[in-house]
Amino acid sequence: MTVVGMAMSGGVGVLRRLLVCWLCSVGLSGAALAAPTLWEVRDAQGGVRAYLFGAIHLCHAACYPLPAAVEAAFAASERTAFELDVSDPSLARTLVRAGRLPDGQSLKSLMPAELYAQVHDASRAVGMPVSQVQTMQPWFASTLLMALAANQAGFSTEAGVDGVLQSRARAAGKPVLALETPARQVAALSAGGERAQQAALRQTVDMVVSGQIGDYLARMVGAWQAGDDAALEALMLEGADREAVAPLFATLIDARNLEMADRLETLMVEPGVMFVSVGGGHLVGERGIPAELAARGWQVVRR
Repeated sequence: MTVVGMAMSGGVGVLRRLLVCWLCSVGLSGAALAAPTLWEVRDAQGGVRAYLFGAIHLCHAACYPLPAAVEAAFAASERTAFELDVSDPSLARTLVRAGRLPDGQSLKSLMPAELYAQVHDASRAVGMPVSQVQTMQPWFASTLLMALAANQAGFSTEAGVDGVLQSRARAAGKPVLALETPARQVAALSAGGERAQQAALRQTVDMVVSGQIGDYLARMVGAWQAGDDAALEALMLEGADREAVAPLFATLIDARNLEMADRLETLMVEPGVMFVSVGGGHLVGERGIPAELAARGWQVVRR
């Protein structure tokens, strides 16, 4: 199947959710708690307006059942919100279109020979023709290679928490709202400049070629289940050139946190308690969404 065919047949969920899985552990800080991150947001009168849940987007059966507190918050909510609506038909088209290199360019021509050799080896390891990788932007190649390696290791997007919760919300008649557009996520994924993009790709292909993806994701799921912020931070940066990827993460995390906080404020003044599920890295640290909402006067408490 071609890359376009994969995306149009549902593979786009693999691409998007796996990359956001990387985001679930960026910039984490604070004490570890024995459950995935869940926050409660109240207005000035003390009324609950939203629950903020730190999700993981690629998982397996061991992720379920979700903790009782998360299930109670989901049941008590009348609306739901996620980074993206994975049922949005424009999502696949936007990702595939943006992920292609312009005519006349190739991935090989955009990077050092030694990095491209690793990309070549990673493509072979996941069973994807190198001719397909040649036509991709670095961020798209990185995401697809990691997604395919993760699937080989037994991790599925069907078990990803945000996808499961979106399906459950629709089955229960709860509205599903998007905090971002597909175009905004593409802009974030492709940000940071050439050095940052190559560093992110290098981190991915190093893990794919060495066969470490399964172990890496198993450790990430374990840290997420334990609410171990420090472990998630270490995993996010494992094998990465921190200085090189910093400009990319500034857009992927910090800028989007502010934007999503703006969107949530607009939504929280509307009727109905809302259950919000985003990558866990957006909910932690001094620049996380909870801290931003608290600075704007909302009462925000970790459950």
